[in-house]
Amino acid sequence: MVTDKLNEPWDLYDRHFHIVGAQLRKDAVPQGLFHLTVAILVFDDTGQLLIQRRSPHKLHRPGCWDLAAGGSALRGESSAQAAARELQEELGITADFTHQSPVATLWHASWVEVVYQVTVPGLTVAPLTLQSTEVAAVALLPIPEATARLSGSSTDWAAVVQQARQH
Repeated sequence: MVTDKLNEPWDLYDRHFHIVGAQLRKDAVPQGLFHLTVAILVFDDTGQLLIQRRSPHKLHRPGCWDLAAGGSALRGESSAQAAARELQEELGITADFTHQSPVATLWHASWVEVVYQVTVPGLTVAPLTLQSTEVAAVALLPIPEATARLSGSSTDWAAVVQQARQH
């Protein structure tokens, strides 16, 4: 049972980050265009990184370790709005990214990923509210251990985390 919402409406972007159209998640992104995704690095106040194990029912990288939260922006959402929504939906953490510069913007074959970071003082995994259709488990780990678990991704998350810590 796939839990991804295939009828989610997305904006389509060109390489200059201009919205040039729209589509549904289930449709292939046209060549040379991109849909907007976000990823959120969540640190505790000691510098540990929160990561999640994706639900085994996800279309993309099921059961793999990933950043704490992230996903596709819905039609009409900015990257900051999408990051706040995804973080709240997946983990129950509230944060405002509207006045924050992204840590990184990563261009992939058919999507562009905007990465934000947040530090949550006193963060522990126990009180988090996990969205079961998206998140199977979470772990709060020292950065080297967390990035080692993320190593199966096409993104070099160790480099992005290092960039975030210098941001």
